[in-house]
Amino acid sequence: MLNYHELTLDEPKNSPAKRKQFVIITTIMITLLVYHAMHAGVFYSMDILTSTSDQANANNLFEGGEFLYKLMTKDYAASGGTLRTVKEDLGLDLTLSEGELTELEMELGIIADGEEGGEVDLFYTVFMDDPGNVPGGKCRFAGGVLFPPSFHSKEGRERIKSRLLRVNEDILRAKRGLSGDGGGSSGGGAVEDNHSRNVEYRVGNLPKVEVAVAQHPFTDGAFSALLQSYKIIPAFRKYAKENKIESADNPVVISTCSAKQQMCTYYMPLRKMKQFFLGNPAAEEYVASFSESLTNNRVGVNWNNAVGINFNKVWKGLKRAVGNSGSVGKKSEL
Repeated sequence: MLNYHELTLDEPKNSPAKRKQFVIITTIMITLLVYHAMHAGVFYSMDILTSTSDQANANNLFEGGEFLYKLMTKDYAASGGTLRTVKEDLGLDLTLSEGELTELEMELGIIADGEEGGEVDLFYTVFMDDPGNVPGGKCRFAGGVLFPPSFHSKEGRERIKSRLLRVNEDILRAKRGLSGDGGGSSGGGAVEDNHSRNVEYRVGNLPKVEVAVAQHPFTDGAFSALLQSYKIIPAFRKYAKENKIESADNPVVISTCSAKQQMCTYYMPLRKMKQFFLGNPAAEEYVASFSESLTNNRVGVNWNNAVGINFNKVWKGLKRAVGNSGSVGKKSEL
């Protein structure tokens, strides 16, 4: 059997057939990209509402509650993967059928009997930093399960907490180089700490507070991840500055998304912003710790790393040398 490349081996590179093939393939790829971008909401007009807005409703009050989460320091595009890890730890495998998923959700107490399955209003992500103010890959976010006061089942809450906190034991065993189901250790027990599977769960509390709210289409794909960083969070930041919201330069944004409903709901606290950092440094303090990195990013090169020489130390050494030579010269004159 001859494949396509063998059949066209003798054709010139710029033959009409090859040009036609290139145009067709390029057109198909561009069409697919445009379709997925539009499906993810690239042209979607996002309205941010508060309790004073004409369309305000009960959603403008964030309930808060107990939050069982993984704290990550990565690009915000990794937040979807973190929530997928949380769901896998609960046994909510993406390969389950809709009926199996609903049955497991009822067994865990995620939903009450008779309700439809769906992860919205249970799995949340708290985005703590503005990607424009922090070096690449250093944004902090907390992804996990939120139990609001209105959560329907105390037993379900305890079952979910117990299952997730048991994962911590597996992670600790993996970090010690021992065999365990949840660590994924390799190479003699080494663990990649920055992967969500190897980050332990923490328990915190998010406050009840008035919020600004917006919704945006969601596909759980690459375009949704990009739009979150480059469209949605910047829109909240702009809104915070224009309306002089607390911590307007670095507003906290919270999201809960449903692939089934193909929609995300985003919240921005209007007060008590610092409580959403869950005991970690506020955004302003965190940004200040990266002053040197931000300078290097603006220039485009970290000269110390690129050349392998610490120029600060070299400069100090030269100053010492010049100082010593000067003192020696003075002694010789005496």
